[in-house]
Amino acid sequence: MADADEQNPPPFIIYDDDDIADGVVSCCKSLVRKIITQKPIHLNSLQSALLGIWCNPKGLRMEEISVKTFQFFFKEEGDVERILRGSPWMFRNSWLLLKRWDRSITLDKLDFSKTSIRVQLWGLLPHYRTPKMGFKLGACLGKVEEAEVFENRERGTFVKIQVEIDIGKPLMVGILVGNTKDGVSWVDFQYERMPQFCYKSGRVGHDEEFCRSADAAQSTDDNGGKDFGPWMRAVSFGRKVLPVMHNSQGGGKDSQT
Repeated sequence: MADADEQNPPPFIIYDDDDIADGVVSCCKSLVRKIITQKPIHLNSLQSALLGIWCNPKGLRMEEISVKTFQFFFKEEGDVERILRGSPWMFRNSWLLLKRWDRSITLDKLDFSKTSIRVQLWGLLPHYRTPKMGFKLGACLGKVEEAEVFENRERGTFVKIQVEIDIGKPLMVGILVGNTKDGVSWVDFQYERMPQFCYKSGRVGHDEEFCRSADAAQSTDDNGGKDFGPWMRAVSFGRKVLPVMHNSQGGGKDSQT
């Protein structure tokens, strides 16, 4: 005898796009955001903070769709684009990673494993400080999108890159560079607008007190024995002195690591 579920299947209704047209229009002006932190997040405090950080976008509404993942609805497309360009944002010293809503991807399948950040390269010899060198060295971090030469009034010129990094991997402290003519030198990576990260494992989203990483010692070995620490945070941003080079201009290849 067939069980009750086979005899009486649940009703199934097929809907038309016209039935959900208003909902699709609303979601097209929305962003999905995940907060990279171990701290508890309260919806009201998050919304109040973001209203100020985002300059009170008209009609902002938010919903929590899963743990520490939220969908933000806007009235104006201009606000969506402006806020997306400013990502990653910070809340309580943690990254808020943004993705534009996409009907073809279910919300639980959105990939928040990567984000695009700016990294300063310090320690390059004067004749190394070119956008092409930024692409070459930045490839060890991830996909380099832009490279520029900046100037700091006190410290001189340096290369700055925009690079997409995998936030699940430990940060890199720096890298050894050189060739047969110039010898070998160390280049420090300094990260702009960095959230909380662990000085033990080099991972974003927690500090040493809550570190459970089994490979913390290996992370230091991978950085040439250099320790993680607050010196990895960029304290100034500098002034641009050379035009930006984009990846589309042939600056470099994606990282193979």
